[in-house]
Amino acid sequence: MSKSCITQLPFPSTLAPDPHLSAYYEDYDRRFRSFLPAYFVPAEGLWEMPLWVAHLTALLDVAGLESCFRDLSGQPAETASCVPPILADTGPGDLVLMSPLAQNLRLALDVAARLEAAGRKVVLGGNMAPLTPAGSVHMVHKGQLDAAFVASLAASAAGAGGQSEKAAGRGLSPDRISWAPDYRHLEGYRGQVPLLRLNASHGCLYTCSFCGDAWSKQLTLVTKQALAEEVDRLAERFPQTRLIYVGDKTFGQSREAVRNLLEVFHDRPGYQFIVQTHVMQVKEWVIDAMHELGVVAVELGFESADSQMLKRLHKLSRGLEDYTRKIRDISESGLKVVLNVMGGLDEETEESHGQTVQWLEENGDALWLLNLYNFVPYPLTPDFPRLRERIVDWDFASWREDAPVVYRPRHLTRERSWELFQEKISVAHRIVRDGHDVPATRTAADPTRPRPRTSVRLAAPTREERDEHQGSGREPDHGRGRGPDPATP
Repeated sequence: MSKSCITQLPFPSTLAPDPHLSAYYEDYDRRFRSFLPAYFVPAEGLWEMPLWVAHLTALLDVAGLESCFRDLSGQPAETASCVPPILADTGPGDLVLMSPLAQNLRLALDVAARLEAAGRKVVLGGNMAPLTPAGSVHMVHKGQLDAAFVASLAASAAGAGGQSEKAAGRGLSPDRISWAPDYRHLEGYRGQVPLLRLNASHGCLYTCSFCGDAWSKQLTLVTKQALAEEVDRLAERFPQTRLIYVGDKTFGQSREAVRNLLEVFHDRPGYQFIVQTHVMQVKEWVIDAMHELGVVAVELGFESADSQMLKRLHKLSRGLEDYTRKIRDISESGLKVVLNVMGGLDEETEESHGQTVQWLEENGDALWLLNLYNFVPYPLTPDFPRLRERIVDWDFASWREDAPVVYRPRHLTRERSWELFQEKISVAHRIVRDGHDVPATRTAADPTRPRPRTSVRLAAPTREERDEHQGSGREPDHGRGRGPDPATP
């Protein structure tokens, strides 16, 4: 019977990091660690586990397919260095499963050519899968992982390959994820990562045109039993890591997901949490739930202070005044605010940039940290088809959120767009280096104490709350803070 070799490829370092951004993140990390001393940045290798490996491992087990894992993240990003270890782990007819990002897609295709020539069957998935040239690998998978995918994978091992796709419907999925990721292949990351990622839901209901997760269109919940099983597996294999990043793209979008988190962790004390959400979800019950869970920091998708620009990019809001009030509600409750700010958007102008910089300077006291991204038109962003003809740099190693844009924006030159991003870096650096937090009006939960049974309002949403998720008014956080959804292979 064929075996599956899950492979994590290295990332080429073709571009030196921007010195201004590097200096900013040094102070960012310093401020982060002063509040969360257990946090650290690994000196080598990936700073976060490749969670797609754990999700895929569990599904392969369900399908009865034997799997192994070859972690090449510490190897030179060269075909000659990557191919021999994979060949040693596999035989002719075996499957090699890869999930490259933009920066190592070229490497993945070069490695795949060598492996296919040696009789291996390469299966490629992930956010860059749509750009895989026809015939370059045995099989391409598009969409989230599920049991149907592994069934097609099993058939592919004996068949001609081709394409597999999970078409996403809209709205809340009637199905639930009832299996827990299996971390046995990631044992080598014990003590090597500063935080763990956990999802109570996967996907996103919103359609922001610049978002790399908007393609999912659907929200799929994890059952409470599967969530509890995953937490116990994480505690067993990574007992010293007590900071959890909740990977749900919009905390509070699903009351059931929030309730499951609260119930799973009410008798598992000692954890602290970072969540991400959208300003439209900042309601009293959501803030209460964050405190009850033990959240210490909240990431908010802000992107720009120009609400009209964001509206044109299909991210609606109730305006900048509402944004400001909600951000201060979070900060004054005792939670740290981490704001996601984007440069390089297609609709950005000198005026929208100036509005953003002015707002940041006026409200810096309510902000703890800022995540800075320069827009990249990844293939699964809704904007990709529209922007494709304006992409001028098809060297995927340059597709980085800390580098100049790879396409021609509508209103700015590429060079001017990068200059404006540099100005955003300078403003963010002043805030992080010199800023002072807004005094809290309540005290954050003590993570070492058992949590009470769920007390926040988790009943059915009001009519107003339901209306917020209807039609074109959907607008989540873009959720790129810490990587793609791990349920995407």
